Amino acid sequence: MELVRVPVFVAAQPGVKIAPERHAALRLQRSGDTKDTSAWLAVGGLLGATVACQRSRGLNGSRGASLRFALAAPTSTKPTEVVDVKDQNAAVEPCACPLCNRPFSKITGGGAVCKPCGVGFPRNSNTFLDLTISSAKLPEEIQDVEVEAAPEPEDEPGLLQRLPFVEVTDAIAERLGLPQSKEVEALGRELIKEPQRVLASPLQPPGTSTFQSPLVSFAYERGWRRSFASSGFPGPDEEFRLAQDFLKEGAGLLGDTLLDASCGSGLFSRRFVSSKDYSTVVALDFSESMLKQVDDFAKKDFGTDYANPKMPGQTALKLVRGDIARLPFESNSLGGVHAGAAIHCWPNPENAVAEIARVLRPGGVFVLSTFMPRGPLRAMGTNSNPYRFWTEEELQSLTRRCGLVDFKAITKDPAFIMVRVKKPMFDA
Repeated sequence: MELVRVPVFVAAQPGVKIAPERHAALRLQRSGDTKDTSAWLAVGGLLGATVACQRSRGLNGSRGASLRFALAAPTSTKPTEVVDVKDQNAAVEPCACPLCNRPFSKITGGGAVCKPCGVGFPRNSNTFLDLTISSAKLPEEIQDVEVEAAPEPEDEPGLLQRLPFVEVTDAIAERLGLPQSKEVEALGRELIKEPQRVLASPLQPPGTSTFQSPLVSFAYERGWRRSFASSGFPGPDEEFRLAQDFLKEGAGLLGDTLLDASCGSGLFSRRFVSSKDYSTVVALDFSESMLKQVDDFAKKDFGTDYANPKMPGQTALKLVRGDIARLPFESNSLGGVHAGAAIHCWPNPENAVAEIARVLRPGGVFVLSTFMPRGPLRAMGTNSNPYRFWTEEELQSLTRRCGLVDFKAITKDPAFIMVRVKKPMFDA
């Protein structure tokens, strides 16, 4: 079976409306297996065939109206591009050029190249694509190498790991969710290697630069996040359940790509991957040190091949450094975006939410959580404080002004709020 890129014309049954410009998430049933056909159609190399497909409407396994594809032969003389099914994850990337928002011309282990813009973007240590504007390079500077899972470095045990009873103390630390000796030593080596990154850059807004510190990134999931409970945050497992329930209300997200924006250490990215409800989860953050934490945790949870897993049915986890106000995705391309405890840190939340609305396809869902200005937080988020906390009414106004509708909120005293909004469907 081959995957062949061909022009597609959609003929819907009566009463079913599909906008031609909509990048619909569609599924092709083949031998009881469900494959993502957003960008590719498996037609066994036979052009002109008619393939029966279905459109998914939710995460509960229900199926929507049946659709039928009429496949037309390519109109250009350019040879048909063929990719083997086993290479689908490596071939079809969810990201796009942050300059023109069009798909990359080439993605390799060294980075991504956009020929129309004449620029390339590097891959950091074979771990994450750096799709920030400041990282742009000349195309010839992007190495044309294969994407491979980075092997775990074999570091010689340091002083902490040589201490007596270290196995006992590490076991206790693991049970309490505290850093173990190997993790502390790895942080120490990073700080010695790049001591200037310990201090936040004075050129970045304080709310953003705080999380670029290796110390903060290391501590975030190892204690910092627990302090959110005092503001009413119900804890990662319950927050994940609430977010999943909201995401299920989106159109066609099952088996598609989910963006976890401002993902931090990947606290929720990994939970989304483990759910196996999505073909790909993109963990996006501006902080390099946070993405390194995502990489460390993902290797522990899923193995070194988490970006292109070999196990059938396993969700791929892609790491991307990106600007929340200039998202590296095509317009109308994503079925869902999640941003947990993040919007209060964004330097320009209006631009960021407008970008999220741009990349969502009609019927797509945006789920966010943040702090409300209640209790001890009432006096914060004002004046010179880098963080802005939002009332429910302010969040509803913000999302509506960015073109998102169907506002729904869950609150928990004293200051927790989670919001779900949708991008409206439009007629063909």
